Amino acid sequence: MQLAPSKPPDKIRVLCTKCRVPFREKIKNIREGAQVQCPTCNKLITFSSDSADLGVQRAFTEVRRIKNGMLLSIHRGSGDGVMD
Repeated sequence: MQLAPSKPPDKIRVLCTKCRVPFREKIKNIREGAQVQCPTCNKLITFSSDSADLGVQRAFTEVRRIKNGMLLSIHRGSGDGVMD
């Protein structure tokens, strides 16, 4: 019996720098220079790879990990990793 591949998440958790309340943001919106607004305090958060904010750095790391995992699964294909 073979399990269906799990669908990668489409949102990740971002921690607001001002109010420290986590919120979820779509992965496609997290890229260099993009800005999102905290739904709790309305602070504008700018995503930059050289940001000193740990919440932004964690979001970038998580997005990179998810995207790399998706690329690896595309290149491997389904069932190619099984050895006879």
